[in-house]
Amino acid sequence: MGQDPQSTPPAASVGVGRRGLLRAAALGGAGAVAGVAAGSPSAAHAAEASAAAQASTAAPRRARGAAGVRMRWLGVAGWQLAFDNHVLYFDPYLSRFDYTADGGALKVRGDVIENLLATGRLSGPPEVVMVSHGHWDHMNDVPYLLNRPEWAQKPIYAIGTETHRHLLNAIGLAEHRKGSVLEASGGEYFSFADGAYTIQVVRSLHSQGQNYGFFAPGTLTAKPATPRTTADLLEGGTLAYQVTVADRLSVLMFGGTNLVERELAGLRPDVVAVSMTSHNGVYRYLERLLTVLGGPKYVVPSHHDDMVTGFDEPGLPGTVRKSAVDELKQAVRSLRLRTEVVEPAHLTDLAF
Repeated sequence: MGQDPQSTPPAASVGVGRRGLLRAAALGGAGAVAGVAAGSPSAAHAAEASAAAQASTAAPRRARGAAGVRMRWLGVAGWQLAFDNHVLYFDPYLSRFDYTADGGALKVRGDVIENLLATGRLSGPPEVVMVSHGHWDHMNDVPYLLNRPEWAQKPIYAIGTETHRHLLNAIGLAEHRKGSVLEASGGEYFSFADGAYTIQVVRSLHSQGQNYGFFAPGTLTAKPATPRTTADLLEGGTLAYQVTVADRLSVLMFGGTNLVERELAGLRPDVVAVSMTSHNGVYRYLERLLTVLGGPKYVVPSHHDDMVTGFDEPGLPGTVRKSAVDELKQAVRSLRLRTEVVEPAHLTDLAF
């Protein structure tokens, strides 16, 4: 478990053939867009749909569950990945406190986290905790998890940007954990557990709503004062992560509802966890994402609950926004993909 990760650049050929495949698919789809004016938005969208659809059918499809990887939605944008006695967390926000109360005062619900662990609804310890960005609903609980006395002797790495490292230290990391925060900016390719799995860090972007901005932007170059409110936890750059389990499965996870296409070019994940917060200010978010990834086998929506209803409250399932699922399905249909939209439920495994 958790040997020292070594940064290993991807082989020079990785992604070249895949990009070629997508380009070839786009060229091969010329017949589908015949009669549409070249260079027009309609032509571009039709070519986009044809390219993604053909790339989506290029690879053989494996039955769900055959890879032996389990994804468990932790609510908001959070995920637990489990396979072969390895456990990983992505954006594990579990406290679900009322962020509108007390001026947005930060709260860590240790009782909630410990109950989840005691009842087996959360597994641990994780070997790696991946942080997409610094906002409270992504980072708030990470120091608590890293500092659990019961896990003190277990090696746990956290990955995030320079800003995220400063925020984690400001919230309060135990001394023995401070050297286990791996600073990343996108492009890093880590190998863990003697090559049992890799984590590729991808530069990404935060969501943008109708006013083209987002809450608490900014970056840090030094440790700030102890954060007290949600506004103190700055975005600090946004990262996506692709976890690849040997040659069995690759999972790409987003914590922001946005993308940088050139950073995703050549990636062909089997499963994509798609953040579904407001993206009114982002041009053709889902169509661009699904196309550049070549039509993944599975997409799973996330970040589409109310973020505050407790895990044991009966109304929790009703806080999941069904329109986010419908929007994903519509994007898949419009691109004529074979992609399956898989709907998650809180703290319930999805087998891949």
